[in-house]
Amino acid sequence: MARGTVKTERPAVAREAAAEYGAAAPDQAGQVPGRVYHVTVTDRGRLVLPVEIRKKLKIRDGDRVAVAIEADGSISVTTKDVAIKMLRGMFKHLNRPGEPLASDRLIAERRREARMDDRRHQQWLARQRRRKKGT
Repeated sequence: MARGTVKTERPAVAREAAAEYGAAAPDQAGQVPGRVYHVTVTDRGRLVLPVEIRKKLKIRDGDRVAVAIEADGSISVTTKDVAIKMLRGMFKHLNRPGEPLASDRLIAERRREARMDDRRHQQWLARQRRRKKGT
């Protein structure tokens, strides 16, 4: 009886390679500008970020990142921390120096309302006591 073996197809493996073109000076964030990382798209459409990038961006397993398609067709990857900083920067102009934050104003307003409610309640109790004494 003839025996044959069936070769199973190997799953696609993401490989990474980094190309350095000359010695570039690090920018303000400590990253080398112009550094190119090559990644492969797997059969399920996944991209594997090299360890060096994940360490610099502080991305851990299970972290979610935002991927945006730019007008020129390039993509950008944004971490949650960077997105929060961008949002804070977008609304920074609304906070005027010397003015309390909106949250502080809201808390102060709620405390004023609570004091007024307490005062009304105390007045109501006093009226109830007077009525009892009058009867």
